[in-house]
Amino acid sequence: MHLRNTEYRLVGRWPVRLAHASGHSLDAERGLLLVPSCRKHDESPAIALPFVRVPARRDNGLAPLVVLAGGPGAPAIGSFETGFFEHVERFHAICDVVTFDQRGANSALPNLVNPAPPRYDFDAVLSRETFLDAQRASARGLATHWREQGVDPNDYNTVESAHDVNDLRRALGVAKINLHGASYGSHLGLTVLKQHGEHVDRAILCIVEGLDDTHKLPDNTDRHFRHLSDLARTDRSLKGEFPDLFGEIAEVLDAFEHQPRTVEFANTDARAHVGKFALQLVLGNALGSIRAIRELPGFVRELARGDLATLARRVERRLTGPGIHGMQLAMDYASGASAQRSRLIDSQRCVALLDDSFNLPFPFVGDALGVDDLGDDFRAPVQSDVPTLFCTGTLDGRTPTVNAEGARREFAHSHLVVVEGATHETPPFLLDLQTEFLQGKDPDTDRLVRPFAFNPFRAA
Repeated sequence: MHLRNTEYRLVGRWPVRLAHASGHSLDAERGLLLVPSCRKHDESPAIALPFVRVPARRDNGLAPLVVLAGGPGAPAIGSFETGFFEHVERFHAICDVVTFDQRGANSALPNLVNPAPPRYDFDAVLSRETFLDAQRASARGLATHWREQGVDPNDYNTVESAHDVNDLRRALGVAKINLHGASYGSHLGLTVLKQHGEHVDRAILCIVEGLDDTHKLPDNTDRHFRHLSDLARTDRSLKGEFPDLFGEIAEVLDAFEHQPRTVEFANTDARAHVGKFALQLVLGNALGSIRAIRELPGFVRELARGDLATLARRVERRLTGPGIHGMQLAMDYASGASAQRSRLIDSQRCVALLDDSFNLPFPFVGDALGVDDLGDDFRAPVQSDVPTLFCTGTLDGRTPTVNAEGARREFAHSHLVVVEGATHETPPFLLDLQTEFLQGKDPDTDRLVRPFAFNPFRAA
């Protein structure tokens, strides 16, 4: 089926029940929305977007809250029965709560799974160059496969997804919606505000990825690890064992650069030679994961002692998995980076703790994918009169607080809440603030504290 660029088709809606592991459940309805794959053309093949709506307990006159998943490519509908269930329970007390699986991922059709995962030469030490070679080959295989199926990866970008959100609004039959977006969901939310802001009543944007923040700055990452090092110096659970965690990480990386280690995989009959670059990839997980951050001092000390068991598990997961999903590759490459930001990354990376490993492979797979960069007009700051609540955490190295501070500069009506001790997450204790904000009440605080501690350290 083909649709004109202004068309959509609501195929149907039917009742369902969302069940949570806690035993709680919510009555809801599911539906299927067909949208054009590329609105730059007069007509294009249809894409199928499943959605779910949890109706409000009572009519408070509020616009539906459309939840935009992160990732890109994180399961949106699935999250309503798992990690986001508590949020849905709270929000649907005041308004309808809606989400959809974004184009190219999960239950949307087509689903751009990667048929050509990257293949690495485990007989050689992995380097930045050999990593990118394997990722480019994977991207070429992915693009060839999907183009042979009649699917153009170039149709999978954040602007098209923002238009999908507006078509969902139209299908719901409402003049305005509210938005809730976290991580990439905030990136998509900002794009919705830029493209269709007249149809948005209020927005909640958490762990913010601005429109020119997709590629991370090495200096911000260094500040993240220096902040963790400051916390480790005084953390009672570490008993004074880490006076300079940042320096210890740098020493371990230097040791792996001069003498790579060999690790044995547990689930594959293989071994890998791990040098500095592979270790940088692994340490990049500590940019946002609460578990990885809590384990960081102990993990670094294990490496210094020559204990490679944890490293082996993490390297195996990173190098033997299915590869990056096609939707994520296309979306993140298309969002890209401005020339100014790219120059900053290049100037900072060579002296940074992790180089630019946390950005790879996205800046370097565009030619292999055949995907166009959306350009600097897309990345220009959003100017908006829509009341918007920004939320961020001080321990989030993936989307640091400076992102939210930068994104809100052109917002006439915004509020920023910084959560001391929060990582790359949307903690439920923000729900009171967020539900009150949706009802028109501005927060009366700009800073909250959540206690944080590293895992207890046991000296060898």
